[in-house]
Amino acid sequence: MDQFLSFVLLPIHDDWASALYNSSSYNDNAFFYRTSKVSFVEQRDIHTTLRDITEYTVHPHNLAEGENVRILSAHLKAGNDNSDQVQRRDEALTLRAELDQLPEGELFMFMGDFNLYTSAEDAYQILLDSEPNPNGQLFDPIDTPAAWHNSITYASIHTQSPRAEYGGMDDRFDFILVSAALMDTASSHVLPETYTPWGNDGLHFNQSINDGDNAAVSEEVADALYYASDHLPVAVDVVFRSAAMDTRHDGTSLASAYQLSAYPNPFNPSTTISFDIPQQTYVSLIAYDLLGRKIEQLMNETAAAGSHSINWDCSSCATGLYLIELRSGTHRSITKAMLLR
Repeated sequence: MDQFLSFVLLPIHDDWASALYNSSSYNDNAFFYRTSKVSFVEQRDIHTTLRDITEYTVHPHNLAEGENVRILSAHLKAGNDNSDQVQRRDEALTLRAELDQLPEGELFMFMGDFNLYTSAEDAYQILLDSEPNPNGQLFDPIDTPAAWHNSITYASIHTQSPRAEYGGMDDRFDFILVSAALMDTASSHVLPETYTPWGNDGLHFNQSINDGDNAAVSEEVADALYYASDHLPVAVDVVFRSAAMDTRHDGTSLASAYQLSAYPNPFNPSTTISFDIPQQTYVSLIAYDLLGRKIEQLMNETAAAGSHSINWDCSSCATGLYLIELRSGTHRSITKAMLLR
């Protein structure tokens, strides 16, 4: 963990820090954060009969005093026998008992390797159930319940395994689930369109992630994902802001008035980026690759309220997934665009 912090994160940004490393049998929870973005508040362990769930609490700097975010990390029981499913169910029940005690509107995220083969499994149903208390209910940002195991239909969201010798890409074991408050765009919220199993282009079903060309990442990144772990990392963007920051005079949320899309998508070699803004403001529209490198500034000027569209010619771009970011005042939206040649 110290080496990852020192040799991977800190050379990129010197404000990276880490929480206390929680390591036990078959369970390693680590948490890294940037001090320029959040303040670390505390961490605690939620004990289960098998593996601890670690909760990290942080305070994003642009939220009101006392408005914190809980981030919970877990590695649920592996295996597909009935006894394994029962163990995962019990771990999920333990977590829900904790989350159900939280007040309404709390910001929290639950993530990790859940080893779930299907959404019909008890553990998944318990985590996403509105009962017994909706305060502890979790949501899948991409709302994709299914029998994910070994189904090519869900190849684009599989996270395990990037190595063919471990079965190849055929399971959605790794998740980021969020609270109801983070699904509400009126204030802090998750951006479902950014939910990404990093390096999964949907074209490596039952294969290694670096088998031939990868349309989502470079050859170097695909190789790194192959050698780093037998799971892919999952990423999602979250906007943290207080509800009072973006409210129109009629009391409705400004966030609901913003729209961002790309069509056609996938595209080759050009696509139209369309967006709506509720008021005249300065707009920045930028295309990035998955490494966060700026590919093109599509717009950087004042725009009138209403609908706008810009053609993006990507003839000189490499095949792969791109992120289009819209910034307008305190608002930020992101959409994905896939270039397939």
